[in-house]
Amino acid sequence: MTLLLGPPGSGKTTLLLALAGKLDSDLKVSGKVTYNGHGMNEFVAQRSAAYISQHDLHIAEMTVRETLAFSARCQGIGSRYDMLTELSRREKAANIKPDPDLDVYMKAISVGGQDTNIITDYILKILGLDICADTMVGDDMLRGISGGQRKRA
Repeated sequence: MTLLLGPPGSGKTTLLLALAGKLDSDLKVSGKVTYNGHGMNEFVAQRSAAYISQHDLHIAEMTVRETLAFSARCQGIGSRYDMLTELSRREKAANIKPDPDLDVYMKAISVGGQDTNIITDYILKILGLDICADTMVGDDMLRGISGGQRKRA
């Protein structure tokens, strides 16, 4: 986990997005980004880093367990990760930019889900969310988990 402090507009978010491998391909990048001396083209950054936005993007009606399982499926975690990676590569090669909502939906349904998943349960335990795993996340209009629990989710 990294905390990066700096004045507004100094490039904090851009640096973190670069480290997570999530920079928009249309951006011009100068300089060199490395992990322990290894360039960004030598490994898959998405498997070793993640960028978490400061804005909550949860579906209020889902439980914490459902939210984590859904997020994992959307990220391509599972047996079809290689297929999703190949699809993404082909879309980039053909300069296809899918609709973000449709892309998330297609990724979620392409990976078979299970009612219970030991990895999801393990992550819940690590994040201290096992006590509220079956509670709705909630939002400003729907009571749910606490603000700290929501940030961890």
